[in-house]
Amino acid sequence: MLYAILAAYASAIYGIVVTCGGLIYWWTINPPWWSSLIAVLIIAATVLPVHSWLSANIDRLVYDWHDDPYAAISDLRQHLDRERDQTPQAIAPAIACTIAATLRLPYVAIEADLGLGTQTMAYGVQLARTDLLTIPLVYGDVQIGALHTAARRPSESLSASDLRLLHDLARQVGITLHAVRLSDALQTSREQLVTAREEERRRIRRDLHDGLGPTLAALRLQLSALRRTLRHSPDEAERLVDELRGDVRTATAEIRRLVYDLRPPMLDEFGLVGTLRNLGPTGDGLTRSVQAPEPFPLLPAALEVALYRIAAEALHNVVRHAQATHCTIRLAVNASAVTLTVTDNGCGLPATYLAGVGHRSMHERAAELGGGVTVFPMPSGGLGIAAIFTLKMAHDG
Repeated sequence: MLYAILAAYASAIYGIVVTCGGLIYWWTINPPWWSSLIAVLIIAATVLPVHSWLSANIDRLVYDWHDDPYAAISDLRQHLDRERDQTPQAIAPAIACTIAATLRLPYVAIEADLGLGTQTMAYGVQLARTDLLTIPLVYGDVQIGALHTAARRPSESLSASDLRLLHDLARQVGITLHAVRLSDALQTSREQLVTAREEERRRIRRDLHDGLGPTLAALRLQLSALRRTLRHSPDEAERLVDELRGDVRTATAEIRRLVYDLRPPMLDEFGLVGTLRNLGPTGDGLTRSVQAPEPFPLLPAALEVALYRIAAEALHNVVRHAQATHCTIRLAVNASAVTLTVTDNGCGLPATYLAGVGHRSMHERAAELGGGVTVFPMPSGGLGIAAIFTLKMAHDG
């Protein structure tokens, strides 16, 4: 474009000078020879200053969005609307391409974590001897990534209006990437829920097929044998009855285990507080107390199970490792959160402690409902475990 303007300038100067010479010598057919010479001299004398001025100002004249800065934002929004169904990894390069095309920038890159670690997705090539401008991409107080871009020509910088527009675009990109991350996290969560549900169904099917199924088949065979021997061998029939009773007890225990794995029945019978009071054996030399508000509010079923499982695992750890004589289980509930705290007066954590399966299980159960678990030493000795759940998260989970 620069050289096209220079060519047009030279043609205009030449035409004007030659035309003026022809008007002076109007009675001749051809313009005087000196008019062409003057035109060439004028062009030669002015082409370098004009070239320098155009080089410094053509970007501002052609690319400056100062008169309508939000046209670029509108273009970006329209492009994002067309790309809304794309994956997060595909949207970032599309955004970089749109910004580069809109502002005629040679290089635009977006650096962000969109689910596969921090990646830099670029459009174009950064020219040599151009400084890289970095603008943070934020949503609220959280930085999501960064927008990198470079000037259009070496040894130049972007104009103030370019910088204002890039910052406005960066705000829109930050909002977009945050929404994309939320959408991707929601889809991942849905997939995990479906996977967990199907895995649970598979486990129940396996337990029924491998455990309860053979037991019931054995009971049927024993009943057939009992029928054949009942009249002819009373002693053998009595032995078969005893075996049947044992197998029925086994089947009953298996059914109870399956039901317990789905949801501890004590929660429905005694409620969460009553179940915690009856938690664990009593002949281990450990006294325990449960503190909870009365009446205790009704919590979501999934949250009740998580609190019960975490408390049971924490109490199990106290019995096995703490060398404690007393353990306290506290439940606190307010309008926004519920907190479970299990403390003991034992020996605390050893210096070489490594988290085992039990602690990892507690953290995982809490994370499933958007909560968290912390382990802390007690001032008077012993250990404390706190699980905190936001009630809105628990309801959503």
